Amino acid sequence: MQNVKLKYSDFEKKVHQTLNKYYFTKYEKHYGVAVSGGPDSMLLLYVLSRWANQEGKFLNVFSFDHNLRKKSLNEILFVEKACKKLKCNFIKIKWHEKPKTRIMEQARVARYTHIAKKCIEKNIKTLFLGHHADDIAETLSMRIINNSYLEGLCPIFELREIFNIKLFRPLLCFTKKQILQLNSKKKIQFINDPSNSNDKYFRSKIRKTLHNEIELKYNLIKAASIFCNIRKYNEKFIKEKFKYDYFYRNEGFLEVKRDVFKKYPKFLVLIFLRIAIFRLGNKNYFSKLEILERLYFNASQEKNITYSLGGCILVINKKKIFIFREYNDLEKKTQLLPDNNALIWDNRFKIINKTNETVKILPLGSILSNSFYNKNFKMNKKRIKMLPFQVRKTLPVIFTLEGLLYVPHLDICELNSLENSIKSHTIDFFNKKYDNII
Repeated sequence: MQNVKLKYSDFEKKVHQTLNKYYFTKYEKHYGVAVSGGPDSMLLLYVLSRWANQEGKFLNVFSFDHNLRKKSLNEILFVEKACKKLKCNFIKIKWHEKPKTRIMEQARVARYTHIAKKCIEKNIKTLFLGHHADDIAETLSMRIINNSYLEGLCPIFELREIFNIKLFRPLLCFTKKQILQLNSKKKIQFINDPSNSNDKYFRSKIRKTLHNEIELKYNLIKAASIFCNIRKYNEKFIKEKFKYDYFYRNEGFLEVKRDVFKKYPKFLVLIFLRIAIFRLGNKNYFSKLEILERLYFNASQEKNITYSLGGCILVINKKKIFIFREYNDLEKKTQLLPDNNALIWDNRFKIINKTNETVKILPLGSILSNSFYNKNFKMNKKRIKMLPFQVRKTLPVIFTLEGLLYVPHLDICELNSLENSIKSHTIDFFNKKYDNII
């Protein structure tokens, strides 16, 4: 990648081509963009606002106040002022938690989690982010220093589905220097975050080193591209070959043949298990490979074992590996689903409400004392107990405002009309369209 000077017109054309090459941009009208006030996100806001005007789109600007610095409010006000000028909808989100350790990591996860939640509330399916080529080099450097496995060396994707929305990064082929040049040309004002140059943060130290080692930076960007191609090949192989070795049940749990430990190389089995646990456990982070290594060793010794890992329960017997959702993570999970609407529940089920009222969704384990459920359980005990108790507890239960109960996966329904008006579809954990998983 050469750090050549860019005409703004060429930059805008390239970004618009990147946006328009995906089919969903033809149909989606409302978008979100995360804007901090820095040079990257301000340039992104500017080019997106022009694209939105041309294409008849509506742009929602999310500004997340981490509440970690005294001047953070000034940055929020700066972004709000820019939004008024560009006629974009501005939405402020403030973080009230102040972690004592891993501040930068926890702040990053909080930013994505809170903004994604707002996107879902507003039926926004795509969120734009301002990451660029230098971010790829910095992240790859950090992963190498931290002894990352191969799949971790493909650090940032143009399009990725996570937090139940699409994260879209259209600036990845541009360097920080080019972005600053374009800001200067278009007289786009921005704010410099002082934490970006604070040496107490690991990333800041990496950034300073790469700033002085230009050739190293570009070689890292090229290397990341190679690692991404290798990772894509590995994932494609896993999807094509492992599909004969696992069965994803409609009740949202996974059965895997234990033979996979002998049939495939260790690194492929670990990638498969890591993806499965991440998706079924519905976490924002992946299980540590060191723990999976121990699990792999014990499983390959033909031991019967049970693990709690990443929001899942893994039960391994002589023939199969079962991966169940862990109930403890779901115990207090309650969601309201408005009339004539749909939502993704626990990343495993899509529930569609075609009634004329709001319904409440919670896990079965929280209503085991319900009289109507107990009556049906006694009548159909043999059939219901065919499902392991760990699975039954994590199934979604739907209540109407009148207190009527419906358990789709157990065919328990207090009012017949609910079966026709409320549907639950199982989401295949391994076949999302934008499946940049790791």
